[in-house]
Amino acid sequence: MFSIPIDNLTFADVNNFCQALPREGTILDYKLDFPARLEKTVASFANTYGGHIIIGVDETSTGEPVLPIAGVPLQPGLRERVVAKCLDAIYPPVYPEVRIIEFQSAGATSPDRALVVVPVQESDASAHAVDGGRNVYFRVDNISEQFTRRATVEEIEWLSSKRRKPLELKAQLLMEAKRRASHYLEVYRSLRELSTGEPRCKQVLWTVPTFPRNELASPEQLWQKSFNWRVQVNFDFPIGTAVPIAGGVRHPQSPTMNYWYTEVNRFGLIYSEIGLQGPGSEAITSSYFASLLVGGLRFSLRLYESLGYFGLIDLGVDVTPTRNRYPFVPGAIGDEHLRDYRTLEDTISLGFTAPVQQIRESLMQRAMQCYQEFFWAFGFRMEEAMAASHFASFGIS
Repeated sequence: MFSIPIDNLTFADVNNFCQALPREGTILDYKLDFPARLEKTVASFANTYGGHIIIGVDETSTGEPVLPIAGVPLQPGLRERVVAKCLDAIYPPVYPEVRIIEFQSAGATSPDRALVVVPVQESDASAHAVDGGRNVYFRVDNISEQFTRRATVEEIEWLSSKRRKPLELKAQLLMEAKRRASHYLEVYRSLRELSTGEPRCKQVLWTVPTFPRNELASPEQLWQKSFNWRVQVNFDFPIGTAVPIAGGVRHPQSPTMNYWYTEVNRFGLIYSEIGLQGPGSEAITSSYFASLLVGGLRFSLRLYESLGYFGLIDLGVDVTPTRNRYPFVPGAIGDEHLRDYRTLEDTISLGFTAPVQQIRESLMQRAMQCYQEFFWAFGFRMEEAMAASHFASFGIS
């Protein structure tokens, strides 16, 4: 059940899951009906490691689900009831995903019962509080403590420190990817007697789980499945057949003047660099920027969903060096050269953090917002309609 996108989750999926009698614990909670303090359970999951709340399933004294599934009465407002609790009674608010699954009880002629499934992602906030911000709760795997209890001062400090190790791992993964990309540029291209210097301008894009703790796939699995995850924008992303590297795979491209490097790590880091040099030494080709942004997002979603990861991910984009350069927009409004718009920044950095589900629902909107922010850094205010026309001219839809 945990590996199924929330929008695709069915009654059969939940029923099959419950047939295995998984016990409540750190990442799972059953509720026969709407609890009076739903916000406490949601906040505790967000504070700890995330998890799933299933409303409409009773539990035994030892935490196993009671079968057959009872459900709750099917009525309007079930989703809104959950959302209101999460936004109004938790500080800072938790923005939940909610799946209402309708089903028929014995003897009914139409759906009259429902399951309410609420996946809660581990939050990047230090702690979520309830009761007007006075109390912080966290999740424990101990039925004698009823799983959810108020945190002590030491445990509140733990809520903050527990994220330190995965954040250090994330920084290490990024550092290693950058080192390998630099090595590729220096060694691999020198063997073919091409320039080994840095491109006049390059874009670096990465996506990675916000808190990488466990391997999402083995390097062998990444190698076997990489071709199936490839996406098409106005080019294949990533370019090149996967080959092994330490801890994952890379996708080499035949050496060209516009340098390109992509790798995928077993912890879910996807890292790509591309040269953005335009027709002039001071131009940055905006179509490459947009295509890599959309292609990287689509590829990331396909990989994460295939591996059953639906938590928070970070997206980061750096374009460098950019000072005193201008954007080149091929085919958008003729061959548009915005020579009068030049940035004062050495590096233009963009990014966001969001759950996989939210990114899937708003991918193009987020990509165009990043595109508009990119032009803003050059002193050019781009309307949403213009950004959409640029994407269309680039063949991105």
